[in-house]
Amino acid sequence: MQAKLRESAAWGLLALSLGLAGWAGYHLFVVARENAAIDDPRHIIPDEDTAPEVILAKAQTLDLGGDYQEALRLYHTIRNDPSPAFRQRVHYNMGTIYLREAASLWNSRGVLEYARVNALVALAKENLKEALRLRPDDQDARFNLEYAFRITPPPKEKEKANWQGTKSSVFSTLPGIPGGGP
Repeated sequence: MQAKLRESAAWGLLALSLGLAGWAGYHLFVVARENAAIDDPRHIIPDEDTAPEVILAKAQTLDLGGDYQEALRLYHTIRNDPSPAFRQRVHYNMGTIYLREAASLWNSRGVLEYARVNALVALAKENLKEALRLRPDDQDARFNLEYAFRITPPPKEKEKANWQGTKSSVFSTLPGIPGGGP
């Protein structure tokens, strides 16, 4: 009776060991596949099952290749990752792209693209502030945020009012509501 019990326990342990080995082997296969994709992300077609690290590598490759719009689209899909370090990297990269585009536009077109430059600088500031909030000692983010504040275009001047009338008193001439108003 004890021999049968030992034999059953041995078979159970063997089955459990094989299951764990299969599970670990599958995860090693997935990690190896993701590492290969990160190593050469040009051929990746991201979907909802793609690991955020692979999407980050693809977005960085697109950014380096000059396709910053697609890179920004990919960054937006992974910017809410639960890891603060990962989110910091994504926000830093997004802020840097917005800042680079704003600086390029400002240097090439100047005041003619005031609205677009202002919007891009605002987006750069927002992302760089978030990157600094997540990692306050990031000197690159701090430098880029400082640069964003420096290239912020000055506000447009408002036209002067041409009101030529005179006002005898600074107090309103309308009667007030008795007993106080809301």
